Amino acid sequence: MRIPPGVSLIKCDESRGKTTLIRLLAAEVPAQQGRLAIKSIRLDRDPVQYRSEVFYIEPRSGEFDQISAMDFFAEMQKKYPAFNTEKLPALISGLSLSPHRDKPLYMLSAGSKRKVWIAAALACGAAVSLIDDVFAALDLGSIEFITDQLVEHARHRDRVCFIAHYDEIERLACTSVIPL
Repeated sequence: MRIPPGVSLIKCDESRGKTTLIRLLAAEVPAQQGRLAIKSIRLDRDPVQYRSEVFYIEPRSGEFDQISAMDFFAEMQKKYPAFNTEKLPALISGLSLSPHRDKPLYMLSAGSKRKVWIAAALACGAAVSLIDDVFAALDLGSIEFITDQLVEHARHRDRVCFIAHYDEIERLACTSVIPL
């Protein structure tokens, strides 16, 4: 399967495999058959380079809990050379993260923490960004803002953003839909 640039929807109900597929694409679980490649970088030949082209944070991750949102973004800037620092202020504002910028991530609600991950995914500049349960635990304003950002992201011709959701999203013309 070849996935075109833009936004691809992994569509299915709960417990049907979308998180497993995302973890497979992130090289967190091994493929039982076939090969994964981004551009010409194959996971089986160059796993370090492959992983450097993929952005994924497990939504319930506690890995970064001891640092602030701003420190997390600084870490992502180091990891992803194409990280768009100019876009970050608009993402922070649009996702109502300004009051949480300097709080340790463990102090944030599940929804606010998820907003931090999504802001990083949208700014990272990685060839592939993976967002599991894109709207879970989010308020309506954030859902609308993220949808607007995904519409903009869909115009990129050099990157893919996979989002997992149970249904198609109004206003978002996905370049591919992967039903599970």
